[in-house]
Amino acid sequence: MPIPPALPQSRQHLGRSLDRHPQQQQSDVTTSSLVRAYRKEVLRQQMMVRRAAFAQQRLLFVAGALRQLFAEENFVTLLRAEGLDALPKYLADRIGPHGSVG
Repeated sequence: MPIPPALPQSRQHLGRSLDRHPQQQQSDVTTSSLVRAYRKEVLRQQMMVRRAAFAQQRLLFVAGALRQLFAEENFVTLLRAEGLDALPKYLADRIGPHGSVG
């Protein structure tokens, strides 16, 4: 396969990187591409904030429900009898003094 005449000249000018990535070309960064990238990042972060808020609401609901359940002595007795008296420390702290089953 013959070498195109422009290849040796471009290799002298650009170096060996032209051989490694022949189909890649440097794209120019335009203001519209920067605005698009910025908007995409803003949307990504907004979605992350929404997911975090939703997760926090769920956690508050679970903590409230556990607080009510641990106020019932029969429930606590049942947990002990079934060997389910372990609770993650974070949840135990969130539900207050009734958080410790044992």
